[in-house]
Amino acid sequence: MSNFYKQNKLTPIINVSGFMTKIGASITNKKSIEAANKIFQNFVNIDELQAIASKRISKCFKTESAVITASAAGGLTESVASMMTGNNLDKVYQLPDTKNMKDRVLIQKGHLTNYGAEVSQGILLSGAKILSCGLKKYCTNEIFENTLKKNKNKISCAMYVVSHHCSDYNAISISDFIKICKKYKIPSIIDAASEEYMEDFFKIGADVAIFSAHKFMGSLTAGILAGKKKYIKNIYLQNLGIGRGMKVGKEAIYAAIIGVENWYKRDWKKEIENQNNILKYWLNFLSKENFNGITYEVIADPTGNKINRLRIYVDQKKSNFTIQSLSYHLEKNNPAIFVRDDLIHLNHFELDTCNLKKGQEIIVMNQFKKIIAKLKSKKIKHNINQKEYSNKSKKEWLNWLN
Repeated sequence: MSNFYKQNKLTPIINVSGFMTKIGASITNKKSIEAANKIFQNFVNIDELQAIASKRISKCFKTESAVITASAAGGLTESVASMMTGNNLDKVYQLPDTKNMKDRVLIQKGHLTNYGAEVSQGILLSGAKILSCGLKKYCTNEIFENTLKKNKNKISCAMYVVSHHCSDYNAISISDFIKICKKYKIPSIIDAASEEYMEDFFKIGADVAIFSAHKFMGSLTAGILAGKKKYIKNIYLQNLGIGRGMKVGKEAIYAAIIGVENWYKRDWKKEIENQNNILKYWLNFLSKENFNGITYEVIADPTGNKINRLRIYVDQKKSNFTIQSLSYHLEKNNPAIFVRDDLIHLNHFELDTCNLKKGQEIIVMNQFKKIIAKLKSKKIKHNINQKEYSNKSKKEWLNWLN
C-alpha cells in the first residue's frame, strides 16, 4: 500500500463499495488534478468561469445550460430553492421563509431515501415543504397525477431520485414522471448524483438534473446541475441567499469542466474489459475455494450504469457466521476493505470493481479467505446481527475524536 497512509497515520483502504462519499468517492483523474493545479495559482472572475463551465458542460450533455455547486446535495437544496424564488431577488433574500411562495415539492414516498443523509432534509433546508405520494414501495401514474392535480397551486416543482437506494421500489418510471410534470407545467428535478448516462435525462425532457462531479467522473468534490437555461440561471441566483453557505471554489469549477470533457474521451471498451477480468478472477477464486455457506452471482447495476458487480450471499446455518460479521471484519481489517452493503439486511453485499488499483482484486480475495477462516474458528466475533451492524455507523459518528 502507498506510503501516504503510513506517513499520515491513516488506515489503508481498498474500495469495493463503489463511489461512496464516506471513503472519498473516487480516485481523482489526472486531468482534473492538473486543471485544479493550474487555476490554484490564478485569480478568476467566478461568474465568468461559471459561464464558461455552463457552455462547455452543456455542450457535452446536449442541453441548454449548466452550473457548478459545492456538491450534488447542496445542488439539490439550491435547485428546490430556485423553483420557489424564480428570478425574484427579494424572494432569494427571503428564504428559508417561504411566505407567499409556492413551496411544496412533490415526490414519491419511496424516493425519500437516505444516501448518507435524508433526501427530505435536503429539500427542507431550502424552506420548502414535502408533499409525498404513494407508499414507501408503491406508486402509480394515477396516484402521482391525482396528487399533483389536487395541489397544483401549491407545488413549485417535482423531484425524482435515480438511485440504487430506491431502484427496487415499484415507482413510476422517470419518463412518465416527466410527461406528467410537463402536462401540468410543473418543473422537474432529477437527482441523478451517481449516474453516468447524463445526456439521456435531457433527451426525455428533464428540466434540471443533478450529478456528482467526484463520482463516476473522478473530479474534485462538486455538484453539476444542468438543464433548461431559465432554471439554471435561477439556481445560480441562490448564491446571493441560502446558497452562500454552499459556494464552490474556482478549482472545483475548472476541474469539473475538464472532468466532464475527459469523461467522453475515456476508453470505455478497455475499462469494461478490465472490470470483467476482475470479476472472472473473483469467480474462479471463489469456485476453487468453495467456501461452505457462501454463494455468489454477477449482477448488473440496477439503474443502468455500465457496471457489473459480484453479489455475495451467506447462509448462516452452513457457514456458522453472519454476513454482517463478514462485512464488519473486512472493514476493520488492515487494509480496510469497504464492501457495498446497502442491502445487507437482505443477506447480501456486493463487490464493485470500478475503483480498484492494479493487484487489489487479489488482496480482496486473500483477505476474504483469511477472515472467513477466523470467523469459522470463532477467533473473531461471528454472530453480529443487523441491529448491531446498523448501530456501528452511529457509534462511529458519536465517538469521533473520543
